[in-house]
Amino acid sequence: MRDNLIPVIVSRKWQIANGYHAVELRTTSRSALPPYNDGSCVTLCVNSTGDNERIYPLLGVSSLSDGYVVGARQESDDKTDSPLSPFLLNERDEVFVGAPKSPPTILDNCARSILFAGGIGAASIAGIAKRLASAGQRFEVHNFARSADRAVLREDLDALRSHGKVSHYFGLSDDLFAQKSAHAMSPTHANTQIYCSGPPAFMDLIERQAREWVYAANIHKIALGDQTACSATA
Repeated sequence: MRDNLIPVIVSRKWQIANGYHAVELRTTSRSALPPYNDGSCVTLCVNSTGDNERIYPLLGVSSLSDGYVVGARQESDDKTDSPLSPFLLNERDEVFVGAPKSPPTILDNCARSILFAGGIGAASIAGIAKRLASAGQRFEVHNFARSADRAVLREDLDALRSHGKVSHYFGLSDDLFAQKSAHAMSPTHANTQIYCSGPPAFMDLIERQAREWVYAANIHKIALGDQTACSATA
């Protein structure tokens, strides 16, 4: 048994984009859950021993001290071995949640911040963008989705336009995606901070392109889903 896991119940869920849901988790004992920052993620497991663990982005929409709301993809995918394939979270299911983990957010008025989002990774990127906005830092977000109706938290990202540049791209081929992402970061200075969250292949491409311009330590990948599967496919 893992000591840091807390039992929670799926209390409700609702659609936030085509194929994506917000899932509310409430503690079984109504005890308080640890606080978290925008952009944080949590690990969910099917039992207290930590089996079948997956990482989900936290959504900043819950005011409940005994509850979290996570973003999840809730449909099958053509790529059945995808590490972001569905982890069933149905109402009244019991799962176990770990402590929130906050991705590094570099606050530097002299540094440029470029954020790349794909799929449910937009939830993490939106949180990081909010933290940058709260600190008065300029940034730009590049959000990729298969179609406009599958764009997660699109309105939340658009609400940040007064603080930074927000661009959406829908239905791009692999080649066109690579062109758009490369154009977004070139040219840039070596101290630019690059953030990305989405499917593993998405983040790997962003990392390869970013390494041509910035220091490796300035590339921040927020990994979601089944990390065991990520390691196996890598």
